[in-house]
Amino acid sequence: MKKKRVISNIILLGLVSLFIDMSTEMVYPLVPLFLTSTLGASPAIVGIIEGIAESIASLLKVFSGYIGDVSHNKKRLVFAGYSAAVVYKIFLILAASWPGVLVARVIDRTGKGIRTAPRDALVAQSSDGKKLGGSFGLHKMLDMAGSALGALLAFIFVATNFGFHKAFLFSIIPAVIGIMIIFAVREDKNSAEASEKLSLKGLKLDGKLKAYLAVIFVFCLGNSSNTFLLLKARERGFSASQVMLLYLIFNVAASVLAIPSGKLSDK
Repeated sequence: MKKKRVISNIILLGLVSLFIDMSTEMVYPLVPLFLTSTLGASPAIVGIIEGIAESIASLLKVFSGYIGDVSHNKKRLVFAGYSAAVVYKIFLILAASWPGVLVARVIDRTGKGIRTAPRDALVAQSSDGKKLGGSFGLHKMLDMAGSALGALLAFIFVATNFGFHKAFLFSIIPAVIGIMIIFAVREDKNSAEASEKLSLKGLKLDGKLKAYLAVIFVFCLGNSSNTFLLLKARERGFSASQVMLLYLIFNVAASVLAIPSGKLSDK
């Protein structure tokens, strides 16, 4: 790939994530409030919904990465995965009970599971090997900037009593913009790709990678869903708008630290 196309691809993929995350994050902090205050669901139900949805996303990442390699068409998987973000919002609008929200969240996380591995592969494919961390840092910064903008809009929606269903409907707009940008992304189909049958037998992992995976495993065991943190803040006496503001601060901090962290990993 030529250098200009490489830079363009990374920025385009970052903009896709920016708009999709803006769409998703203006809805994400509203969903637990929608479940508990409007649909009357308990925190346990919220936990079940998040657990099922996130488990599906994690499992699908393995298979979507493999399919992207053997099909030589990662862009198509990325498009399909991000398109689920629009379907998710439509199902939220139609949800009249918590099972409806469960279906919506499963659709959303299924989309994430499908798109994440091939999208990251496209970022890596479009990156200078010596600046891989910086490339992912730039992508993550745009991703988290979208999350921050989405959280800001969620705060505005709650502060102005905009209404859950109106917010869900409005969130479709940036999602559609993000999906349209995907068409401008260029995929290098001549790069070396894996074509072996998917198998864990004989899989050899570098010692450092094993240590990294072990740390991630332990972290994930103790890490709680952001949904529970939002509900906990509400339980502690924060108003709905204050909870949205806390979530906004969280996303701004993540966005600011993304590029420095990526550059640090290149050293």
